[in-house]
Amino acid sequence: MKTLNQEIKESLLRQGAALVGFADLSDLPPDIRDGYRYGISIAVELNPKIVKIIGNGPSMEYSDEYDRVNKLLNQLGESCAELLKTKGINTLAKTQSVVIQDAKTQTSKLPHKTVATKASLGWIGKCALLITKEYGPAIRITSVLTDANLDIGTPITVSKCGKCEKCKNICPAGAISGIEWKAGLYRDDFIKALDCDKMLKERGKVIGGRHGSCGLCIWVCPWTQKHLKKSLGPLF
Repeated sequence: MKTLNQEIKESLLRQGAALVGFADLSDLPPDIRDGYRYGISIAVELNPKIVKIIGNGPSMEYSDEYDRVNKLLNQLGESCAELLKTKGINTLAKTQSVVIQDAKTQTSKLPHKTVATKASLGWIGKCALLITKEYGPAIRITSVLTDANLDIGTPITVSKCGKCEKCKNICPAGAISGIEWKAGLYRDDFIKALDCDKMLKERGKVIGGRHGSCGLCIWVCPWTQKHLKKSLGPLF
């Protein structure tokens, strides 16, 4: 008989998820986690062929891929929530329509990245993105909160970026300090998120995109490059 973890993970992977992890959020204040104890972190892979061309500059291909992945993440979150609700389990899918982001600080009360690190999917890079061993930062993530009694992953609390500063050196906004992340470190202590957002929007205007377009820190990351070589071949 399958465990609830297995049932959830297999269902999400069939629908297009790349990674699924489970987190205990009980050490966070109840209002931050909407009263739920557990979190399910869901990651979707960005198309490697499109990630490959990010280094060439802003493109509609990347903008469209961003939209595709966001739509899929919303669908996966809702599907996961429905699965749990059919079992009588309280749950909340943190889809784009649910998450409220402060326009001034570009923050939400429970970042998807927090759930992901607690679910053992990866660590936070110097670029403030989630870095996974499987895909680097070439993913996007969402979260589902629940009261389901889940088997949880081991939280990742320290960075594996080491001395690498490729994302810092390529950032057109100069937003990345090069300081390594560790659990509890406030985002603005190691990256200028508002400068990043401003540059993101400026680069998006170049292609007439619906939102910002950059992703250079995703593309240049050695973990991404390793993933691209594995997916596209050594001569990609």
